[in-house]
Amino acid sequence: MVFDYRYQVTKDGVRVGTIEAEFHGRAIWQIDHPDFVDPGEPRTIDRLDDALYAAGFEIMPDD
Repeated sequence: MVFDYRYQVTKDGVRVGTIEAEFHGRAIWQIDHPDFVDPGEPRTIDRLDDALYAAGFEIMPDD
């Protein structure tokens, strides 16, 4: 699956994961941090964004 958008996930300024996503659509992610609780299905960027924000993570474009 190829997605148009790539992001990096950080916590306290340290890169802890990556996200590939459609604009407000499906997403795949790999996040390795003990504070991260996977929101499960449906795997969408909006649902993931809410979970990450609540746990103090940041999402930035991955250049």
